[in-house]
Amino acid sequence: MIHASHIEENEGTLIVRTDVTLPFHGLEAEGRMLVDSDGGAFVYLLGHGEEFVHLRFEENTWNEIHTYRQTEKPIYVSTGIKPVELEDFWTEIDFLLDNIRGNQNYGKEFVNKIEKIFMEDSMEE
Repeated sequence: MIHASHIEENEGTLIVRTDVTLPFHGLEAEGRMLVDSDGGAFVYLLGHGEEFVHLRFEENTWNEIHTYRQTEKPIYVSTGIKPVELEDFWTEIDFLLDNIRGNQNYGKEFVNKIEKIFMEDSMEE
């Protein structure tokens, strides 16, 4: 499990910085995301051989995701070797946010936090 610490812009792309250096050879984007509503995170799946590595985007990164979401700039995770593009990241985020909005199956506290950060503007219109 890897935690995204922040997202920064670099020459027209976005780079996810993590809490660890990722010297993985063969790390591949799976193009899928999950939600850990109990742990309060979006989880991007990365493949490493026959295993999955979870890249967690917890609440400390949600404002950055919200800020960059409309740009849909390519987003990469820094691995220490070669950045890996997080394929379909924005499509997956949009899909999850659509499913979370007003859906108490994710837990009231989680839904409230998501709506406050990602949907407050659209709810006021």
